[in-house]
Amino acid sequence: MLQLQIKELCILRGIKVPQRAMMKAGISQNVASAYLTGKRKHLLFKDVEILCTLLRCIPSDLFAWTPDDKNADYPENPLQKIRKQSLPDLQKVIGGLSLEEVRRRLEGE
Repeated sequence: MLQLQIKELCILRGIKVPQRAMMKAGISQNVASAYLTGKRKHLLFKDVEILCTLLRCIPSDLFAWTPDDKNADYPENPLQKIRKQSLPDLQKVIGGLSLEEVRRRLEGE
């Protein structure tokens, strides 16, 4: 089953009020709410572009796949690339680093 992971991406990007950010970007309040709660079962192309710009991602990043059929869960299935995984908690990842370590990692040393 494909699912939207817009809420998770907003958290990853540090967007504290996703619905407000989506509305400011040009998505209506009702549609933004439906995307965030999973009640909307389709995306408009214009919204895909808006969301990708807002979340600095590519369209496939908006989706996560969880196999609901054992026959579909095989290594060569192209949907394995977007298999549902926990997104990193960046506060935990960098929270224990010194400021110097963060700077080094950001500069690519």
